[in-house]
Amino acid sequence: MKNAFRLLLVLCLVTAAHAQTLTLTELYGFSCPSEFANCPQGKQPDALILASDGNFYGAAQATTPPVEAAGGGTIFKMTPSGQLTVLYTFTENPSTGFYTNGEGPASIAEGSDGLLYGVASTGGPTAASAGTLFRLHKDGTGFQVLQNYCTTCANGGFPDFIMAASDGNLYGTTSSGGIIPPAECEGLGCGVVFRLTTAGVYTVLHRFNGTTESSYPIGLTEASDGNFYGTTAYEGGGTIFKVTSSGVYSTLVTFPGNAYGLAPPTQASDGMLYGFSHVQSAATVELYNCTLSGSLLEVAQITQPLFKQYGLGKVLQASDGNLWTAAAAGGAGWGRIFSVTTKGAIVDSLNFSGTNGSFPTGPLVQAQNGTLYGTTIKLGTLPNGSYASGEIYTITGLPAR
Repeated sequence: MKNAFRLLLVLCLVTAAHAQTLTLTELYGFSCPSEFANCPQGKQPDALILASDGNFYGAAQATTPPVEAAGGGTIFKMTPSGQLTVLYTFTENPSTGFYTNGEGPASIAEGSDGLLYGVASTGGPTAASAGTLFRLHKDGTGFQVLQNYCTTCANGGFPDFIMAASDGNLYGTTSSGGIIPPAECEGLGCGVVFRLTTAGVYTVLHRFNGTTESSYPIGLTEASDGNFYGTTAYEGGGTIFKVTSSGVYSTLVTFPGNAYGLAPPTQASDGMLYGFSHVQSAATVELYNCTLSGSLLEVAQITQPLFKQYGLGKVLQASDGNLWTAAAAGGAGWGRIFSVTTKGAIVDSLNFSGTNGSFPTGPLVQAQNGTLYGTTIKLGTLPNGSYASGEIYTITGLPAR
């Protein structure tokens, strides 16, 4: 494992000259009359994918008043033009008071069988439940829970990420569960990496021990070598790790200075892994790159305020070659979208104003025509002029893929 962390460049927030003329536009606002109202569409959309049929699918959070219940949520379909259809709503079982199928959907993916797979971050059939793994058809039928999690489960707890891989399987992470009971991670386990086949076979590939391996994995990316790379979000010192499809685990890098990962890394066209790390007390984030063998380099420090509960989204290398990400904070105070070169120079920065959304936290997705799609968990404007409860937005002006 290589831990060399050399400072190459320190940048202030200066926008570099560029030829692109970009437009940030609200595409769809989620309607919720008030904080305590019933929201049939859901609110706070925070996951979006582009599926093989050319439509977008995503997850939205609570559909019921937060004073009475924490949960609910929806899975929705949206056409590129912004027509939204709710496919599935997570509801409370009136006889038990539990959200039996889960609540708070956090991540979805399209499987090799064409079905939608997802994880709900909390909920389940008992008081000890800690989320579910589910699937359904793209028309909303056939919903099925494939895996239940609990607060002391060896198979994981509080799942936060799922992705489809080139081998036809799905892979993901949970933020807790695994080794029970450790002294670390509040006795709830420090997280797991899992594999799921489309036949429904679930396998834990690795359980984090919270000491030599850090803790709290926050997603994966599949690299060109067929292996999976991720980061941990432990604020006492996070890591970049590698897991093979058969479960062979290795820690590639431990971030120095108690830095931790903010999202899973992305492999760019140069073969390097890119992402952002952060030290809790700092007012900057660090753009890093890392080879698949574990040679780490800090590319740039970028001034970026963060809320403790939010970081930066996973970076996307878009058709312009730059690395794009969503930042819940910053800009004019409502959050912003920005892009950097692989050398760390800021190229674009588009600010939210509240009326066009606020708190962008979901991953960016790029369509074939070059348009970027993303989500905010707050605000936006409805057709009647009132505030929305989160939105789907587009950024136009990038070249086609």
